[in-house]
Amino acid sequence: MAKQRYGEKNRNILFRWLYFVLFAIISIWLLSSIITKKSPSETLKNLFTKLPASTEDPVDSIITAQKDSVIQSLKLQLAQCRGEVSYGRAMVLIESSTLNLRSQPSLGSKILLKIPANSEVDVLYYDNKTYYLEGKPGKWCRIKYADTEGWAWGNYIKEI
Repeated sequence: MAKQRYGEKNRNILFRWLYFVLFAIISIWLLSSIITKKSPSETLKNLFTKLPASTEDPVDSIITAQKDSVIQSLKLQLAQCRGEVSYGRAMVLIESSTLNLRSQPSLGSKILLKIPANSEVDVLYYDNKTYYLEGKPGKWCRIKYADTEGWAWGNYIKEI
């Protein structure tokens, strides 16, 4: 009988465990393919990817979705500039009793009328530039009140 070398017994135990683990993984893989009624290769593919298998390249679909999003955003901005889109109803929330409706988006422009606090208005669109009034950033808002269109400071307009 030949004498075993040092560590050879430990190596045999290691290989037995390795074979056992490998056998268990393959068995689970095959059983899961039987349960899901898919081929083992599909089961393996679905295990490592969260994207559905398709003939379409996922990168192309992401780029197409981004393009569509940009196009829709630009169409909305164009319609807002033309005054064709209304954001909806809003409420004038201000600490004073009235809010000035102005002819232009400027504090120096002509006041068309004074809107009472807590009144409902139609928001047409917001200016695309950010301004600072009393140190707070905001945008001018094009609104309609009592059949009169004009500009009001957007920080005082809250959509409802």
